[in-house]
Amino acid sequence: MGALRLIKGVTRLDHVRNDAIRQELEVESIVEFVERAQLRWFGHVERMDQERTPRRRLYWTPTAKRPVGRPRMKWIMNIDDGLRRRGTMLEQVRQNWIFDDRGSWRSLILTGGDT
Repeated sequence: MGALRLIKGVTRLDHVRNDAIRQELEVESIVEFVERAQLRWFGHVERMDQERTPRRRLYWTPTAKRPVGRPRMKWIMNIDDGLRRRGTMLEQVRQNWIFDDRGSWRSLILTGGDT
């Protein structure tokens, strides 16, 4: 955001919101960019054969005992959140095999979220 503020010529003292700066400069949020990349990779992995290592790792569950405290965020939970922001759920995507049709998967990814 510092670089975008320099480009626009405003400082933090001007109290211009980050969303307004990004919208005026037509730059997407880094969170949206990363989320879209994660969803693109998820669709790629889901289309792989069952024997491929990334596909096996996606459904692997560790057998070790977890540490005390709040459980760490799993990668698949980020995927579920990204899909929910796009108006669908992970279970629906898996049941309907939406990721198999690359065109519909791409359009789902590009719909964006509220982040």
